[in-house]
Amino acid sequence: MTTHQLRVVVEAEDYDAALRFYRDVLGLPEQESYHGDGDARVSILDAGRATLELSNPAQVRMIDRVETDGDRSERMRLAFEVDDTAATTDVLAAAGATVTATPRETPWRSLNARLRTPGDLQVTLFQELETLQERAARPGFRTEPDDVATVLDLERELQTSDLRHDTARLERLIAPDFAGIDDSGRAWDHAGIADALTRDAPAATDMQDLAGHAIADGVVLVTWASVRHERRARRSSLWRRDPDGWRLVHHQGTPLA
Repeated sequence: MTTHQLRVVVEAEDYDAALRFYRDVLGLPEQESYHGDGDARVSILDAGRATLELSNPAQVRMIDRVETDGDRSERMRLAFEVDDTAATTDVLAAAGATVTATPRETPWRSLNARLRTPGDLQVTLFQELETLQERAARPGFRTEPDDVATVLDLERELQTSDLRHDTARLERLIAPDFAGIDDSGRAWDHAGIADALTRDAPAATDMQDLAGHAIADGVVLVTWASVRHERRARRSSLWRRDPDGWRLVHHQGTPLA
């Protein structure tokens, strides 16, 4: 099962005011909108990349101590990453939001503010002050523990006949800057490998000694041996976590006797 989108659904008593605030002031593009019977109206706004942050009660209490002036987190709270927390806070306040905690730097090097916005939502604005790689060096920080397992599943998926008939899925998995060399010595780019994989049905492949190693944050190296009839090869794949998911950026096959 694959989840493609996180959508937050909000009932806004003053629909027009909320739409102006989020679409025109905060700058979330209107992706689609509908009108129905009884003056039913809905707008879908594009909020960019979505993540789901899960926190235990101790973490929530700590966040409230760091981020707010006594404002307690609700069970669900929205957070938007922005380029300039202070400036965005001023703009949203002028547009009708109530600032409940002014911008302040957190111990994990982000600049956070908290507001009550139209639609009666509790919102955090945050501006990252260091890169993910820099943050990864901090005590207590770790990348997703399932990165390697996820990438191994994707490597297996690339060898299935179902994937070879799913052009859209292949386009998502193979990076635009892909470069590879197969076990015959032929070089491939993104367009060539995507076309070849969808055009040619794969021979039955036995994947042996499959292993993965996280060699940097968001980068996983996969190694394995392929057996197709009497043809064997040692293979390596380099996967990179892009904003829209894991993508294959390099693959190399070396024939074995």
